[in-house]
Amino acid sequence: MSVNSFHHRILGAITPELHARLNELSNDPGSKSNQDAFTSAQRAVLVDIASLQVKAKRTFGAAANPEDAWWVTRRGLQQSTHYRVAALKASWMGDHPVADLCCGLGSDLIAFARRGQTVGVDIDTDVLSFTLSNLHAAGTTAELRELDVTQTRPSDLFGDSELLHIDPDRRADGQRHTDADNLVPSWERVCELMDATRGGLVKLAPATQLSDVQSVGLHRTWISTSGSVREQTAIYGDTLDNVWLTEQGLRAGERSAITIRDGVPHAYTEPTSGELPDNAPEKGVGEWIVDPDAAIRAAGLTESFARAIGARTIGSASGFLTCDSLDALQPWASMAMVARVIEVVGCDDRKLRRCFRARKAYPDLIKVRGSDLDPTQLGRKMKSCGDAPLGLWIGRDGKRTYAAITEPI
Repeated sequence: MSVNSFHHRILGAITPELHARLNELSNDPGSKSNQDAFTSAQRAVLVDIASLQVKAKRTFGAAANPEDAWWVTRRGLQQSTHYRVAALKASWMGDHPVADLCCGLGSDLIAFARRGQTVGVDIDTDVLSFTLSNLHAAGTTAELRELDVTQTRPSDLFGDSELLHIDPDRRADGQRHTDADNLVPSWERVCELMDATRGGLVKLAPATQLSDVQSVGLHRTWISTSGSVREQTAIYGDTLDNVWLTEQGLRAGERSAITIRDGVPHAYTEPTSGELPDNAPEKGVGEWIVDPDAAIRAAGLTESFARAIGARTIGSASGFLTCDSLDALQPWASMAMVARVIEVVGCDDRKLRRCFRARKAYPDLIKVRGSDLDPTQLGRKMKSCGDAPLGLWIGRDGKRTYAAITEPI
């Protein structure tokens, strides 16, 4: 790529010289003092991009050439999709032509382009200049169009595309919105665009609320990776016929949770029929303590998950789960962290230290729910209690704060 067809307002055309200087700054921060032919304003932009590379690589993954930097902005990174989530979504699109609207810096666009014909659309020329550079860094190509998604006719946006991916802006006025009516483009416009395509995906923030009317015909799933919920995705139309989605039981009008572990997706959908197991102790903490994946909690499926595995919530739905058997958990073993309970005591600092000293152990894992205790500070206090690693799970059961000492399985 010798000349970028989208000109940045400060950098101008993204030339090979700019690429080389950004790569130098990204790989050698000490090179800021090196002489170059750029203006101070251009240099400041490059230095800022270079400072974001650690986060950019976590989000975009590795470039085709490890020496290449990703062209990013702070705001753009906030709305960029994690590369594992992007790859999963792209796998649902098959080889159909896809239009990625509000494509931003291109994290989703790259994944779509790697599997087939893709067009990316955004209104911001500065952003598109970086998007094109990121496609180059990823070793793939896609058509880019500078258009206003809120005004342009659907036929001009889509061209030959059959499927839609859209990421409405939830920070257009500088504030983060969770109401679908405050997105840009509006939800009404998003629905118009969905109606113009055979199927696709709408990327939403995990906390975005949709009414029952707005959710008609959609399957809503919450996706996590690396312990964090990355997004809520609304799936509609022919895309729901994807083989993997069908096998996992994702259907219109329902919710699910997906977690990606070691690059492999695992899904939980609420069982619709059949006998549910009953392994939950009537009260207190049982033999096992369970923390559902963050995607299950974000999807509002914690109590459903508890029933499905024969557990109950300790305290409220935001607490840990407990059960006396793990047999029913096996289909969703990747959707939760589990530990065997050794002892349950009151959450008292001195009592906890006595318990761990008696076992010549220290808490190498501390999980806290429903309490303002600082796990890091508590871990420092108890580090000297012994050498054997155990777990410490702290939560609330009614008015009582309990501490469960655990061993991993």
